[in-house]
Amino acid sequence: MLILVFVAAISAALGISYLWSAFSVKELEFNHRLEKERVFFGDTVNYIQELTNAKILPLPWIRVNTEVPAAAEFLKGNLDPHHSADKKTLSGLYSLLWYQKVRRKYPVYCRSRGIFVFGPGTLSTGDVFGFFYKEKPIASIARLIVYPRVVDVAVGEGKPDITLSGVSGRKTLLSDPFCFTGTRDYVPGDSLKDVEWKSTAKLDRLRVKVYDSSFTKRISILLDVNTFEIAWEGIDPELAEFLVMLAASISKKALDQGFQVMLASNGRMVSPDKDTDLITLIPYGSGSMHLRTILECLARLSNYSIIKMEEIMPRTLGMLKKDSKVIYITGYWSKSGEKVVKMLQKMGMDVALILAGKKNEKLKGPEGVLTYHAVGEEAWREISLIRLV
Repeated sequence: MLILVFVAAISAALGISYLWSAFSVKELEFNHRLEKERVFFGDTVNYIQELTNAKILPLPWIRVNTEVPAAAEFLKGNLDPHHSADKKTLSGLYSLLWYQKVRRKYPVYCRSRGIFVFGPGTLSTGDVFGFFYKEKPIASIARLIVYPRVVDVAVGEGKPDITLSGVSGRKTLLSDPFCFTGTRDYVPGDSLKDVEWKSTAKLDRLRVKVYDSSFTKRISILLDVNTFEIAWEGIDPELAEFLVMLAASISKKALDQGFQVMLASNGRMVSPDKDTDLITLIPYGSGSMHLRTILECLARLSNYSIIKMEEIMPRTLGMLKKDSKVIYITGYWSKSGEKVVKMLQKMGMDVALILAGKKNEKLKGPEGVLTYHAVGEEAWREISLIRLV
């Protein structure tokens, strides 16, 4: 008799456990996001997970395993190894009553630029006794873009400012306020002195003057991402990041001074979704939104390329304006780079060359080309100023 009662009790417990686990994942909702989707290198941002139990059945335990980027430094949370070297698994244990919602924040220190994906993952839960459990896939992903470091750029004594040197640069400093070809809508970053008040009053929205191209200040930045002559020779990671930081800092400096800025590079923009073009071309633009475009591009830029700078020039020249100041940035001064600079020089372009890295400290650029040197790649994470000498 006792045996029958015991068997019946076990059977009832198993039945309840099975039904509990069967309904456990129903109406169980999971959401995750980043507090900010775009941050700068060195910032800390919260990764937020939310669990909602939208049913009367309580859930004593819920385990959430989420794939997270290994390059993101979690200041809180349990991280387990992942089969992919560039990922880790964030493991969290929750408990929810009926119709309860729980939110958990994980602070993440952004120690690398790039585009990072959080997710997918799995959610598992079951009965109170732990006899049965159910799994539910987490298909949604959250993205985070970490911009490169942006610091001040100063020029050593005796040399002109990087954005103002050369004959063309001096010419574009003066613009005739009466020589404009039309108007357009105001965008953040436009100077208020360029507002066209008659059109503004007529259309009831801010309009700014569009100047003739000969009076437009333009800067074209050419960035060679390679740190060795041939890609398979290796990568100097510190110098590669220093190059990106230099390009980002000069772009911001030029945009702050009212220039239109173009960016061209032999590096490709990395995307977690699909392949991208093997090179990068960002057309001229101005204002804060264009700065955001350039920073996002540089955040995703690969730090090596199988393509030499001279190979991107046929496509780049189609975008390059003849009145533009050209700033060529490289961490490895090669015959390919010299060929590009001399070609631009022959075309009458105002070219400035920046040789970055200690290994280029004693090298000189072609005759007639203003050459700057930038060092400090070993401390790029800490420096607050890049000095061009």
